Amino acid sequence: MIWTDNLNPIALDLGFAQIRWYGVFYLIAFLLGFFWLKLLVKKKLVSFSAKQIDDLLFGMILGVILGGRIGYFLLYKPTQFFSPELFEIWHGGMSFHGGLLGVLVAIFWLARKWQKSFFEISDIVVILAAVGIAFGRLGNFVNGELVGRPTGGDWGVIFPNFDATPRFPSQLFEAAKNLGIAGLLLLIFRTKPRRGILSFAFLTFYGLGRTLVEIFWREPLDGFIFGLPKGAVYSLPLFFIGISGIIWLLFKSERRA
Repeated sequence: MIWTDNLNPIALDLGFAQIRWYGVFYLIAFLLGFFWLKLLVKKKLVSFSAKQIDDLLFGMILGVILGGRIGYFLLYKPTQFFSPELFEIWHGGMSFHGGLLGVLVAIFWLARKWQKSFFEISDIVVILAAVGIAFGRLGNFVNGELVGRPTGGDWGVIFPNFDATPRFPSQLFEAAKNLGIAGLLLLIFRTKPRRGILSFAFLTFYGLGRTLVEIFWREPLDGFIFGLPKGAVYSLPLFFIGISGIIWLLFKSERRA
């Protein structure tokens, strides 16, 4: 079965301004994060005040937008970094790795301000991050960007703004992968794990999943490093950092026991 992606990226045209689905999906993700964090506070599952939750969400939004946009141009379009396109975020173009760095900076700053441990904050952020990335990929699908590789058969999705070849809907694969990661992290969260386990588990799951998608299903439009798509090269280290972190925490726990 072949389906043509003729989706309109504009959700609402007000004449003087346009509201795009890409931004709407990110807004939905941030709202879901806001209500979930408030629920955690209400049920006293985390030791944060309502004001701290507001500040945390603001820091995440700032980190994702600034880090994601700047990281996208530094990692994938360095020659266009000083072009006006840098500020046209409604057209898409966000780097997970840049957004991750932006959020890490925000968490470090808030942890120091509140005198809390880094992992106490990051462990509740990673679940929201996985959901947010999933919604971002849905925005990529509507925009018809970050397309998949050709299926080589009589099925797939045609992205007319790219070409007429049936391709893997790699954006949907990544959205499903990230929702799956969020589900796994939520299950781990319910077991009340040692601080840091959730953060390192997120890096492990995301690093491995993103690497596989980049190698097998996503069109390598951004070039290669050492024969691998750039996205895979940037993501594989996250997997090893995650695994190493989990082993370190478990070993540390055993030594204390």
